[in-house]
Amino acid sequence: MEQRNLLLAFALSLLALWAYEQFVLSRYRRAPAPPTPAVETAEKPPAPSPSVSAEPPPPLGELAAPSSDLPPVTVETDAYRAALTPLGARLVSLELKRFKRDVSPESPPLDLVQLGPVLPATLALKPGMSDARVAYTPDRSELVLQGGQTGEVVFVGEDASGLKLEKTYHFGGDGYLFEVALRVAGDAGVPSVGLVLTPVRPDHAASRGVGGDMAIAVVAQSLHEKAATDLLKHETTIEGPEWAGFAAQYFLTVAMPSGNTARAQMTAADGVPIVRIDQKPADGATRFKVFAGPKSREVLVSVGNDLDRTLNFGYFWFIAVPLLYALRMLHGLTHNYGVAIIVLTALVKLATTPLTQSTFRNMREMQKIQPQMSKLRERFKNDQVALQKEMMELYRRHRVNPFSGCLPMALQIPIFIGLYNALSHAIELRHAPFMLWINDLSAPDRLTVAGYGIPVLTILMGATMFVQQWMSPQQGDPTQQRMMMFMPLMFTFMFLNFPSGLVLYWLVNNVLTIGQQYFIMRSAT
Repeated sequence: MEQRNLLLAFALSLLALWAYEQFVLSRYRRAPAPPTPAVETAEKPPAPSPSVSAEPPPPLGELAAPSSDLPPVTVETDAYRAALTPLGARLVSLELKRFKRDVSPESPPLDLVQLGPVLPATLALKPGMSDARVAYTPDRSELVLQGGQTGEVVFVGEDASGLKLEKTYHFGGDGYLFEVALRVAGDAGVPSVGLVLTPVRPDHAASRGVGGDMAIAVVAQSLHEKAATDLLKHETTIEGPEWAGFAAQYFLTVAMPSGNTARAQMTAADGVPIVRIDQKPADGATRFKVFAGPKSREVLVSVGNDLDRTLNFGYFWFIAVPLLYALRMLHGLTHNYGVAIIVLTALVKLATTPLTQSTFRNMREMQKIQPQMSKLRERFKNDQVALQKEMMELYRRHRVNPFSGCLPMALQIPIFIGLYNALSHAIELRHAPFMLWINDLSAPDRLTVAGYGIPVLTILMGATMFVQQWMSPQQGDPTQQRMMMFMPLMFTFMFLNFPSGLVLYWLVNNVLTIGQQYFIMRSAT
């Protein structure tokens, strides 16, 4: 009975994960793009991420900048290829060389900058004024860096009132961190300067459209998160952030102010979620460090500033992180993450074999005494205290421990949840192929037949779970047994949209468990 209750608790845990996938993550999936307003230019307007603004910004709809004849400045490093437009001196493209948009071999690099029809305010110098219309002059047309090399692109310009402006982008040859420095000369009345970030480009930034875009910030080691879509309804102001920005499922764009006087405002303008970070100029300049890249644990830890907090492995992070490292090590040997998952599952199953064998033996002994337990329930149906006493005596005479089967299943729950979180957030598994039709272990498996996507791996998982239930010694009343046989169908339904890597783990675990059951039952005859 206790084993059944624990299995039911396990099923409820999976149901909670499924509900989280369907009703929480679904809130962060890409919303339809707002209608594109009329723009009096044939040129596509520059992207809004990242750009700069001051407090308070003018309405974004009033900031559509005129087209510029100046070509963008290109910046190429080992990690990315960027483009900076002289109009407003802003970033209009950031292509990550090591990551593609999709799994197709001819896929172009992933561009993190979200294109849009509106232009957020850049450097707002006075109420109603910004540098969105300022045509800056860059000091170079291109910048190429490798390895430990560093370089910068300096933009100088002047607004209609005569204020002289300077923006400097400082880049490194490798990594995903760069710096933006802003200077304003000729007016001492600029109280603060800010940097505006928009969500990570929604298409291709996550697996099968599940972007999970979150406005995110850290203040005094406390993590603040808010769904990007919620910014369209409510805004949030955070004082003194260490960094703030947007996080998608596998990628991150955040800005880190240089001082402790910053303020982050999570809001929206013209239907676009934004995070604006303002801070007071120091020594005539305002500086921000910007990270735009993958949510890789090693990369985030190397940057510091608690950026690794954006990797949410849940309460069982102490299991998820070692499992992820184990997968990487096995991938180094197998060169296939699907095979690595199979090997890891076999190793976990091997480590728990003694406990599993003890469980099956105990279940078999429990099955033998079921007739006597039924008689006791009938005899003491009106006296629960006496029933429990007689049942404990029955267990003692037959040397059966009703709780011995709980430990292996209790261990399985955190392992499953830990691996689920690892597979859901580890960028290493993004677009990682296995074999045949499974070309992305972070996405649900679908074999396309006659235009329909069939979850073959999930169906096989449900079938093996049914076989496993059928082979297990039957305990409890017939109603409870029928409910247990229904669980494979419920699990199959819940696993339909789980990552195929997780389904592969569960399928292999079921097959190995069936093998164990077969040999234990054979040895007992």
